[in-house]
Order: sequence, then C-alpha cells, then structure tokens
Amino acid sequence: MKTPRIVRSAAIRGRRGIVLFVSGALAMGIGVAGVRALANDSAAQQHVEVEGLATQTPVAPPVVTDPSPSVAPTQPSPSAEPAPDPNALADGVYPTFVRAVDVKGATITVDVLQVFAGEAEQHQAAIEDGVEWEYVMYDPVYLRNENPLLRKLPVAWDVRILFYGWCTYPSRWAGLTELRKEAASDGEGWYWEITIADDEVVSIEEKVASSGC
Repeated sequence: MKTPRIVRSAAIRGRRGIVLFVSGALAMGIGVAGVRALANDSAAQQHVEVEGLATQTPVAPPVVTDPSPSVAPTQPSPSAEPAPDPNALADGVYPTFVRAVDVKGATITVDVLQVFAGEAEQHQAAIEDGVEWEYVMYDPVYLRNENPLLRKLPVAWDVRILFYGWCTYPSRWAGLTELRKEAASDGEGWYWEITIADDEVVSIEEKVASSGC
C-alpha cells in the first residue's frame, strides 16, 4: 500500500514541474513579446517623428532690411525769371522803317536802320556799301540797312506821332491809322524816328531820307 503513495507523489511532482515549466515558458514568451512590442512601438514612434520632421515645410527666417536713410525734403526752386530778349531795344531814339501797324493792338513793327549825316560820313558809308556817290550825294542822309530783323513794339496810349508837314499830333488811334497808310506807300525816301521809354514807343516822327531829284 505504500508503493502507490510514492508513485502518486512523484506524479504530483512531475505535474508541478510541467506546470512550472509551462508557466515559465509563458512568462518568458510574454516578456519577450512585451520587449518586442515596446521596441516596435519605440521604432514606430521614431519613424513617425522622422516623417513628421521630413514633411514639415521649412520656414525661412524673417528678412530684416535696413531702414532707408531719411531724405531731406527738397526746397522748391524759385521761379526762374524769363531771360531778357537779346533783341529788345533800350530806351532811346532809333531811325527805322515802319513795316507794319496794328491799330487795334496798338503795336508797330519796325526795321532799325543806320543813318549817316554830313557829306563826309555819307560819302564814306556809300563807298563801303558799293553805292555810287553821285546817286546819293544830294540826299540829306545816307541810310544803311544791314540787319533785316523786325521788332514788334507796343505803342504808349499818349504817344506823340508827327507826320512830315503836320503841325499837330493826332490821337493814338488816328495817328496809327494814318501811319499804317503812310508806311504802306512810303518808299526808301522816308524813314521814322521812334523814341522808346519803359519798353514802349512814346514818339514817332516822320523824316526825309531822299532829296527826290
């Protein structure tokens, strides 16, 4: 009767060993699986983080520009004064041919001359111009007109216009109207002596240039 008890005890110990062995194997398997799982999770997390970094768009650093230097405000340039007319006539007396008259606009257009008076001056000027003296020797003056420049001049409202043989001065309107007729019919035998003051014609006087014989 003692023998079966021994066998039973051995069987029980054998079963316990098997259970312990299986339990240990299972524990080891679970441990290894857990370690593998943790390793896989860590690798997956690192892969996700790397992919996340790779997919992020790089942000350019902000560009800092130097502030532009302050520009001093420009001062307005003073208005330029009109250049003086190089052909303007200064105050004085000038011998001229009157080429045109604007009665309404109160202007005359003149051609300035050179006048030589006295036989010596007249003769010398005629020789210089190649004019035969016998044709001009009896004229009261000798006229030279080398410059064809015409000048349009304003006439003062109180201008004194004196025609050859007249004793009175007409008004500006009447005087310019008559001057326009005379200027259109005059030849080289007459010229007009004008006086300028303050850029206006203040006097116009008819003069004889040729003896007419």
